[in-house]
Amino acid sequence: MPDVGLTTANEPLDPNYRVIIKYSVEVEGLPVYNETYDVAKLTEELKQDESVVRDLWFRRLKCVVAARHQPSFSATLTKGLADGC
Repeated sequence: MPDVGLTTANEPLDPNYRVIIKYSVEVEGLPVYNETYDVAKLTEELKQDESVVRDLWFRRLKCVVAARHQPSFSATLTKGLADGC
């Protein structure tokens, strides 16, 4: 965790800090699917084609909703994320 104090809380992060987004799906507290994304890589992908990035992130939401009532939730979710829901 970066050293953030009362006087530094509003300052930008050090550009050398690695920032990660974690996408995790849990069932009753047990993780069934995890991914991590480096914000530096996402920054480049957003510059290339923001609509593709937006669609892929929205897919992560839709796939969980679509798999919710299907048999083999974890397998259905993983397949949906890979192939599209």
